[in-house]
Order: sequence, then structure tokens, then C-alpha cells
Amino acid sequence: MDYTKQIQDIAGRLFSEGKIDIFIGYRNTGFDENQVPVLIHQYKDVDQLLFTDKSVFNLANYLKYEHTRNKRVGLIVKGCDSRALNLMLTESQVKRENLYIIGIACEGVVNETGEKAQNCVECMMPDAVVYDELLGSATGKREYQVNADIRELDEKTLTDRVEYFEEIFENCIRCNACRHSCPLCYCAKCCIDQETATLFHGANTTSSAFHALMTWSLHLAGRCVDCRNCEKACPIHLPLHLLHKLNEKVIYENFQENLAGMTEGDRGAFYKYSLSDPDDFIL
Repeated sequence: MDYTKQIQDIAGRLFSEGKIDIFIGYRNTGFDENQVPVLIHQYKDVDQLLFTDKSVFNLANYLKYEHTRNKRVGLIVKGCDSRALNLMLTESQVKRENLYIIGIACEGVVNETGEKAQNCVECMMPDAVVYDELLGSATGKREYQVNADIRELDEKTLTDRVEYFEEIFENCIRCNACRHSCPLCYCAKCCIDQETATLFHGANTTSSAFHALMTWSLHLAGRCVDCRNCEKACPIHLPLHLLHKLNEKVIYENFQENLAGMTEGDRGAFYKYSLSDPDDFIL
């Protein structure tokens, strides 16, 4: 999967025609084969751009910052990235008329060991769902499947599950890299920030870290698209997807098979109502 030449040509055309102010893409780190996001501001720099199976990051995250707000932006989105972008559009965080979107019919990206990333193996929608141009051959929506670690987690009792989460998240240092890397975490002030904590004590203890992460995951319930930007940003390499994928399973199985960001304008499971929705949790 290599769309480097096509992306360079498209970005160059957009700049030369005066259609964009910024292009968000990927470039090499300069010291290894890995890639990092890059913001291109002029035509002469488009040769920095590339796209391969090492283009792992969700670039939609860069649309929530001031240096791209109210600018005309070109960007690249894979399937999961485009679902996040759909939600940002639905939640009025970006304007569609300001965007030129290059969608990718993604074949999956690879991790540090060169193996296909877990979320790509389990991906429901590898094709971009919102775009102006699509690169690659679309393969369509795949059958929903629950990955093995979520099935194993779901089989635990509630008490065992809490102990398990407390154990694996005890190394959280409350740096908020996960939150800052998520395209759908855009609140100017967050209730779980240590310096402005309003719901939880700011101390870096296992209990406060665990509850902060649980609160964060519930704010993303029905919205997470499993791009795993959060795990890539985490300096401790915590398996943050466990929180989000367990929420996704519960929502998919109980609320009309809803998956976040699949359809433009769809605000998700918690904005829908059906007489068939379960209500056994209501006291």
C-alpha cells in the first residue's frame, strides 16, 4: 500500500489552484523508517509527503487546534480516521466546506514489529466513509467481530474486571497524552486534568488514575472509532483499547448495532431511541 505519488500530486494541485492553506499528511522521521504527521503550508514542500503501511496516526486530531481552525485544509484519512472526522463534522467541530479530504481504501497499517496492527485485523470499515477523492479499491463494510482480549475480559466477573483494570492501569502517570491525541476529545477544560481536576483528586495514585481513565472512556462511549491514537501516544504503552472496545461491544450488541462515525450526520447510539432498547438496568 503506497499512495505517495498520488498524494503529492493532489496536494501540489490543491496548492497551485489556491484551494487549501494547509495540507495535513505524513513524512518520514528522518532517522528511521517510521512516519510522523506533518503540516505543509506551501507547494514547494509537498515532496515531503508520503503514504504507506507505516502511516499509522489519525490526522483528524490536528483539526481541533487553532493552527488549522478556520483554514482551508487538505488531509488524508483512512477508514477509522474518516469515522472520527464524520463525528467531528456531526458535532460541529469542523466545517465540511473548509476541507478537501483524500480518502484511503486502507489495507491496514503495521506496528513496530512489522505486523498488521490489531485494530486493522479487526477493522469493520477499512475504506474512508467521507472523502473528496478515494485512493485504492474499496472493499466495503466487514462483519462485526469481537476480538479475543475483549471476549476474555467480558467473561470475568465484575469484581475481577475491576481488579484487572486497576492492575494494568496502575502505571498511568496522568500525562493526558491519550486525551490530547484523540480527535474526539476537544473540550477546552477537562474534568480529569490533574491541574484543574474537578471530579477527581489530582494526586497520581492508582485509584485516581483508574477513575480518570474510566471517566474518559465513558465520555468516548459510542464515539470511539478504534484508531488507537491514544495507545500510540501513551508513553507507558497502556492497552487503552480495552476500555473503549468493551464499551463498543456492549453498545453494538444492545443498541441497534451502532458503530461510531459510519454515517454522516449520525450522532450515535445515545441520540437514538427504539422500543427494543434494553431497560433492565433501570431501577
